Amino acid sequence: MSYYQQPVTYSYKRTHNQSYPQPVQHVNYAGSKHPADDLQEATTNRLQHITVTHPQPPANIYHEATLQRSPQPVNYFQQGTIMSSSPQPTNHYQQPVKDYQPDFANHSDYPTGPPYQQTAVSPEPLQTTPVVRSGQDYASLQNDLLRRRALFTDPKFPPNNSSLYMSTGSFGDRFSGNVIWKRPKDIVKNPRLMYHNASRHDLDQGYLGNCWFVAGAAVLATSHPHLLARVVPEDQGFAQNMYTGMFRFNFWWYGNWTEVIVDDYIPTDGYAPIYCSNRERPDEFWPCLLEKAYAKLHGSYQALVGGNMQNSMVDLTGGISETIDLQSKNEVSPELYSLLVKSYNMKTLMGAAIFLPPNVRGSSEVRKANGLYMGHAYSITGFRQIPTGRGTVNLLRLRNPWGRREWNGAWSDNSPEMRSLSRQLREDMDFQKLEDGEFWISYDDFVFNVDQLQMCHLSPDAFLAELADNDKKQQWNVTVFHDKWIRGVTAGGCGNPPYQSLKWKNPQFYVTLEQPDNILGHGDDCTLIVSLMQRVENKKSVAIGFDVYRLRDSSRRPVDGSRAPQSALSLTEMYGTYVYNREISKRFELKCGTYAIMPSTFYPHEESEFLLRIVTEKLSDSGVLDENVTPTPEPAVTPSPKPQDTFQVLFKKHAASDMKLDAQELKEFLQEISDTELQEPIKFSLESCRSIVSLMDKNKSGLLDVDEARRAWKEIKAYRAVFKQFDANNNNKLVTYELGSVFKKLGFPISRSVLTAMVRRYGDRDSNISLADFILMVCKLTCLYASFHTQDRRGGASDGTAEFTLNEFLEAALFT
Repeated sequence: MSYYQQPVTYSYKRTHNQSYPQPVQHVNYAGSKHPADDLQEATTNRLQHITVTHPQPPANIYHEATLQRSPQPVNYFQQGTIMSSSPQPTNHYQQPVKDYQPDFANHSDYPTGPPYQQTAVSPEPLQTTPVVRSGQDYASLQNDLLRRRALFTDPKFPPNNSSLYMSTGSFGDRFSGNVIWKRPKDIVKNPRLMYHNASRHDLDQGYLGNCWFVAGAAVLATSHPHLLARVVPEDQGFAQNMYTGMFRFNFWWYGNWTEVIVDDYIPTDGYAPIYCSNRERPDEFWPCLLEKAYAKLHGSYQALVGGNMQNSMVDLTGGISETIDLQSKNEVSPELYSLLVKSYNMKTLMGAAIFLPPNVRGSSEVRKANGLYMGHAYSITGFRQIPTGRGTVNLLRLRNPWGRREWNGAWSDNSPEMRSLSRQLREDMDFQKLEDGEFWISYDDFVFNVDQLQMCHLSPDAFLAELADNDKKQQWNVTVFHDKWIRGVTAGGCGNPPYQSLKWKNPQFYVTLEQPDNILGHGDDCTLIVSLMQRVENKKSVAIGFDVYRLRDSSRRPVDGSRAPQSALSLTEMYGTYVYNREISKRFELKCGTYAIMPSTFYPHEESEFLLRIVTEKLSDSGVLDENVTPTPEPAVTPSPKPQDTFQVLFKKHAASDMKLDAQELKEFLQEISDTELQEPIKFSLESCRSIVSLMDKNKSGLLDVDEARRAWKEIKAYRAVFKQFDANNNNKLVTYELGSVFKKLGFPISRSVLTAMVRRYGDRDSNISLADFILMVCKLTCLYASFHTQDRRGGASDGTAEFTLNEFLEAALFT
């Protein structure tokens, strides 16, 4: 079976008014059957794809974004359709029962902390990061197994249904409930991991809809043996002195090379593997085990059903993806073939996708009369120009990941065009007249039948726009940021009405381009490549995009709604559309200067981790636009009126005989005095009052005297006044997105990491903070600032650091 995920496009007009989705092209697609099953043949092999486009008005800072859908995978066992009115495609597997947590790396190490950054300089800079070792130590496990003469069984990806399916059920294939897990030595007599040279013909897709992965791995095996050796380490196998039933593989997973360890139990029908394998050499098992490791990385085999080929190529190399739309045939560049050849020579991995037509619903791949399949992905494995009596013919070599079912048109295996070539030329083309899934096709027929090109560039030199200017190799500088969109803090959305102000809450990054390119660009231009990748969990993705702005001032503070329309920045480039792809990339040519990059989701309040890669020719200064926090002992607050005479009366009423208030007494006092003076009772919890006592109690007696209580009430009223300024709905709730502005008003800016901690601690699920919690939060923060400043002065440091002994730290924490 095979299934290829293709885009469904919606267009949003760029206006200042509220817009609604308007379908540009409604595409339904489903999964697929295995090539051995009966396949429906298309009634026509000439399909027209009509795209409606809308003119774009001049750029505006408050642009209204567009959304282009690359929908969630819909597998062929689900007899549903994607409706243009549905905000997200239906997918039965979007709510898995099984909550799989990969064992190899903890990618939630920064849920509330600041973004972390990696840099590299290399012709292939994105492959320089070290392998992240999994919690399962391969060397220790290997030595222990060899010593005990035992075979490894992976407890974190066991040979049972929990590794096959995303939920407790199945995905409806013919082997549901009948899968038999076997080790290679129980399938063949003398298994081997890999023969001397891996080949694209080693990988034949089985009864799993992951043509996108198999095709990507086949491209890697075609011309990148050194990269394949990194993915499939060579120091393992079935030799007696090393075999333990355990194998390891490396994948580039959201910015890090990640080691995945698996046992060698393979899903079979009792006789042979049912998923990816080598049909010609059934004793070679690296395709089976590589697929298993990739399935573990995603949580299950079922998680591999449906996807995009460029994602698998990025995971296998660490490169940057690029897609070229070929649906509008009259808009295809006349230089495309030569640019593809240049990219191929620079080791770019390539694939091709053919989409299912809109009128095909609930079907598997559909075979066209020419032998190609719609709803399917093909590897691109070679290029060749053939001189003929009527001119030069440009050819491409494609491979069907099924390992069979080929193109039957011009330049196919049995075509007169191929027979007319000399034997020597056919040998030079590595032509074999076999039913192996590989075939040659002319460029014109390729463009006519293919809907999308998908590429993975190992070096940014190979971007098609780059090659159109210059194809010289060079050094590149790459900076990688790991960050998150967090509801209530940084999940601001694209800025469409009525959420325009939330746009500036998104994470912001800067890059300073100081010198024009030496090799690339035009005149004073600087090349900037931006790649944004979201972390997809359980096939749940969000629509992502980014804008690039030129900053007009030199500050490294984030841009907000008050600064943006005036003179702080000008909109330079927009990615153009928001898509449900895992990764989007774009190349820019910009003048020297400082630029802000603002990644965002299309809709506000959507949470997701993301990875941002910034690539430049010259070494550049880049970082996170965040508030510069400077601790002060007493933050400025809004002046409050003098206490009324009722304060002394109410204090005496609630205080005990020692004329002091404990936490319970303070709770009752604050409720009555707020009702009396403010005509609005503030109901603090008992725990909040305990914290207020700790904060205001100078001698740490656990009680407040009249002066301490007066100071507490004064600050509470001052903080309430600021709260009310930002309480737009007058419901005693503050939207957490406004916290940054609130603390600026109070006199001390707060970094994004601290804001995130506040929202996680005090915000509710609707991203609101109550008045009582807000006052408590500000009091605590004020105390922490004062405590830090005391230690800072004691140590004499001026770099924003302070030293605490363990006892000092514990005491400060307990009295906060």
